Amino acid sequence: MYERIMKLIKLKMPNIDSETLKYYTNYFYVVLTKNILPKDIDIETLIDNTLDYAKKVEFYDENHWVYKKFGPDVKGWRNDEDRVLYVRGNLDNPLREMVIYHELHHAAQTNHLNNQVGINQEECVGRMIMEAQTQWFAEEVYKTIHNEDFEEKEIPSEEVRMLPNGTVVSKLHNYEMYDAMITKLAIFLDIPKEFFVTINFLYKDNKGLSILEERFNKRAKELNFKYNFNTILYILDYIYTVDFVAYQQSDEQKLLLQGNETFYQYTIHPGKDAPLSLLMQRKMIEKFDMELVLCLMENNIDCKEFSKYMISNEQRQTMKEYLDDDKSKQ
Repeated sequence: MYERIMKLIKLKMPNIDSETLKYYTNYFYVVLTKNILPKDIDIETLIDNTLDYAKKVEFYDENHWVYKKFGPDVKGWRNDEDRVLYVRGNLDNPLREMVIYHELHHAAQTNHLNNQVGINQEECVGRMIMEAQTQWFAEEVYKTIHNEDFEEKEIPSEEVRMLPNGTVVSKLHNYEMYDAMITKLAIFLDIPKEFFVTINFLYKDNKGLSILEERFNKRAKELNFKYNFNTILYILDYIYTVDFVAYQQSDEQKLLLQGNETFYQYTIHPGKDAPLSLLMQRKMIEKFDMELVLCLMENNIDCKEFSKYMISNEQRQTMKEYLDDDKSKQ
């Protein structure tokens, strides 16, 4: 299968360089072996779509215009104008290779009609889910190709541009906080993470978003969960937007990281604008964590795995003590 994919890519782009060909073949090989494509999308169509948006991988250094434009924090960027996938050359592996697969995954899930990615067809809906599944699958590609796995890490929240007194638990090497959030969503919805990958290929007519909403509503009805789908999406996308602004060099970034509220109001969802702050981000995370875990508990569902990913140290410790005490009574 690997050789067949490589030949197919070379047939479509005869002048592709050997390094780019290797990374692209790795990506599409894992797409097929993981069986994450929707039934009505074939691999050749996906290759065509990806090559339209990313024709080449190029590594850059501190003298490159991409570095001067974005600064030292940006690890990779897919340029829509020249269709080049730019990756910071001084990144250590495995992260450097994962950044390639991350940007390739974005290209594969981009809609030709409006250049938006995945379920994120209105630019500001489902952004955290879109980015989280992208990094998760990029790391799945790396692990499959290199026959490796990674241990979960406990990361102090202040190390990922958040307020202190929290812990982010993830196996990933980037976007760890997003991963922790959709891990909990996957547990609540009783679905594998592959589900999020598949729906992000179904961008036509927002089909992927509709499928996610159907699954959420079904689960919410089963568990008598009081929050609706749009509220949960808003919470996740507010958390994402705060992180995104805290990542980009700007005066607004300085305000955020100093613990202040932003001057501008940002569009979280269409018609829903809000200023940003790390304090509100933490409140959103804690609300998300507590409402979901309490719902699981009320339905007598084992929530030990969920509680491990709760970000507030205080909340997680309280839940651990409760679960340990409850277990001792049985």
